[in-house]
Amino acid sequence: MKIRHLLATASAVMALCAPAFASDAPQFGTWGVETKNFSTTIRPGDDFYAYVNEGWLKTAVIPQGLTSYDDPTRIYLANEQRIGAIINDLLAEKHARNSPEQQIADAYRAFSDQARLDALGMKPILPDLALLNEARTHVQLFHLMTQPGQGGVVVGGVLADPANPKSNLAALQQGPLTLPARDYYLGDGEPYATMRKLLRDYMAATFKRGGFDDAEGRANRTLAFEIEVARRQWPLDRLRDQEKMYHPMTLAELDRYAPGVGWKSFLAGLGGLDVSPKINVRTDSAIKDIVALTLATPVDTVRDYMRFSLLDGAAPLLSSEWQEANFDFHSRKLLGIKVRRPALQRAIASTNGLVGEQIGRIYVARHFPESYRAQVSDMIGYMRSAFHDRIAALPWMDDATRAEAQAKLAKVSQHIGFPEKWHDYSSIVIRPDDLFGNVRRKEAWSRDDQRALLLEGRRDWEWPYHPQEVNAGYMASLNSITFPAGFLQPPYFDPKADAAVNFGAIAAVIGHEFGHGFDDSGSQSDGDGRLRNWWTDASRTEFNKRTAGLIEQYNQYEPVPGTHINGKQNLGENIGDLGGLSIAYDAYRRYVADKLGGQDKVIDGLNGDKRYFLSWGQVWRNVTVPEELRRQALSDNHSANPFRVNGVVRNIDAWYDAFGVKPGDKLYLPPDQRVKIW
Repeated sequence: MKIRHLLATASAVMALCAPAFASDAPQFGTWGVETKNFSTTIRPGDDFYAYVNEGWLKTAVIPQGLTSYDDPTRIYLANEQRIGAIINDLLAEKHARNSPEQQIADAYRAFSDQARLDALGMKPILPDLALLNEARTHVQLFHLMTQPGQGGVVVGGVLADPANPKSNLAALQQGPLTLPARDYYLGDGEPYATMRKLLRDYMAATFKRGGFDDAEGRANRTLAFEIEVARRQWPLDRLRDQEKMYHPMTLAELDRYAPGVGWKSFLAGLGGLDVSPKINVRTDSAIKDIVALTLATPVDTVRDYMRFSLLDGAAPLLSSEWQEANFDFHSRKLLGIKVRRPALQRAIASTNGLVGEQIGRIYVARHFPESYRAQVSDMIGYMRSAFHDRIAALPWMDDATRAEAQAKLAKVSQHIGFPEKWHDYSSIVIRPDDLFGNVRRKEAWSRDDQRALLLEGRRDWEWPYHPQEVNAGYMASLNSITFPAGFLQPPYFDPKADAAVNFGAIAAVIGHEFGHGFDDSGSQSDGDGRLRNWWTDASRTEFNKRTAGLIEQYNQYEPVPGTHINGKQNLGENIGDLGGLSIAYDAYRRYVADKLGGQDKVIDGLNGDKRYFLSWGQVWRNVTVPEELRRQALSDNHSANPFRVNGVVRNIDAWYDAFGVKPGDKLYLPPDQRVKIW
């Protein structure tokens, strides 16, 4: 399809791109929360999430091609429209070769040219398939698992050395699975049996489409092998234990621990990572068992597994036939998405995925005023101070652990909006007529950069997100919190909204990210990002008592019939939500004392405390298809949105006081059952 057909006129794109803050009024309601959505029949103490959002939940519609709709999705779509406008502007101009502008424009042209992709068919992937066809031994196949675009039972890269986070090590970990989580392979009954049959059928169709004989037999053997791989993988909750995820070995030790791979060749295939002095074998026992399984499996079966993985991964870069089959299985059948997103939106999203940082530089210049950074930084200051005082007053923490916790908090660095330094991508050749080559050349650049990272050591300037992403995060190795420009929009952050609203939204999210440094996983590292037990046994025991109560609470929640939340798997995120909202409340009261003379306003008959909690309830409003709720429960560390509201507020005393929640209300917990950690 030609570009002019996708971008019919500039005005068609620009009409979608209204600025986030187009007036002096808040984006939602008159003070930041849409009171029109409040329920007149549901009591706050029975279902606070539904009370705040009933009107919105009744009218929200999931956009075409997506599994859910909420404010992050709305912001993502608005950002996507802004990115479309950036691309549209660049398409109308000529740019210097290998400049960010040229790379963005030509990446979009390549993603948009469906006619060319249809004409090429499978041709772009044939050289990679030929390499698999030539492999005759397990060692040769293990080496090919390291190549761009090829999935494998073991994957590798470069990560900070947990014992010395200023330096980096090569790291190995269990590879990804085709289905969303290992439970899909191992679960009894429905829907798991059907999911496995759908995967088998998709594998058979993939082999047939690829021109292989005995497609049914290949699919049966490939699925059986992947089930056995899943059986040996670590579950998600175990992946949260940073001590268990740190198992450094020399190359010789690794060869003895999991023999038969040729690990020097494997690491060299990852771009020269065999020069790493040690290798962190992160999922050690899983890798050992999966390697043994692979070596005991016939070469032809392992090769078929890799053929399927290669074709499945490459499908979005191939012809319409391959794209549609990939969508039908992964999205329509697994996630309940009935129709693909429009071609224009797919091309914009794909371009953003390939050259996102180049786009981000333009995005922040257009859409992120410096004043926003100052306002968020001020909010972080309030949160840091409130967290400090809460740690000082914790009755369950002894003084030795308290001193370490305060030292770690003081060292948390903050990144707001966009990075101060950008990567240099000028060596990557992006062509308008070579989509597959563009992706492979970007992958090659990333592999070279991984080796450079291994040799350089820690990059304090490097961000985990592009500036336009709707996300936020904590990095243990850097002891840092990050809030990209794309996320800092209503309802999370609105400069025009009431202070209580911003504290109940962005400040609580800031507290959530602070909390990751002190949750079940982050608390295993110190203020310098080093894996170290800075807890006394007594304080750790008290911490574990409290987290056990939170695990038990969330184990009871059932986002979709038959599938419960795994409280242990989601513990870090739930600690973050509870701690974030608790700390942000103290920060808000401090703000009222500092800036409002100790007296917060009453707006629409609602005092500041009510507005604060109403804001938290609003930011998590969400509608999601059941298939995605199941996937989230089994493969995501975040709880479903209703429980990020109801599961948190019922543990906070101030919420009970604000809304008069009493015994007999469905969310009511006796004071001695309310979990209080931070």
